[in-house]
Amino acid sequence: MDHISEEFSFIYLEYSSKIKNLCFGYTNSMDEADDLTQETFLSAWKHWDKFKGQSSRTTWIYRIAINKCLSFIKKNESKALDINDIKNMQVINEVNQDHLSLLYKSINKLDKIDRLIITMFLDELSYKQIAEVLGIKENSIAVRIHRIKLKLTEIFNKYEGI
Repeated sequence: MDHISEEFSFIYLEYSSKIKNLCFGYTNSMDEADDLTQETFLSAWKHWDKFKGQSSRTTWIYRIAINKCLSFIKKNESKALDINDIKNMQVINEVNQDHLSLLYKSINKLDKIDRLIITMFLDELSYKQIAEVLGIKENSIAVRIHRIKLKLTEIFNKYEGI
């Protein structure tokens, strides 16, 4: 296996589940998230030699995924998040499924950019990485994450009160 194949394989193994989670935040089903993830990595592979190195490879791949997600949203703007699809996600067993469903339902109520930010944050990307992916200042990410958490708490509490 050559160096490029090894690097691509490593990045795919390391980040495909995180990219899938990102894509899932914008789709109605795990199948759609799978498709967007495959499209993301296929596009990355096809354009591997065109990578300019202005960011890390993972940041570049996140940008590709975000573009795929935004294209998906434009095509499917009216589709609502289906809680049954969330339940199909393989998540940590200790997490209460009802709370997880409410969390994703709450995240879906955020605007597009806030959904991207919180999804990357939940995938444990650093503020610096998120800033690079979105092309905004790292300090802005910290402030936005704080505000997003407040919004999510408010939305979540409304759902829990029902």
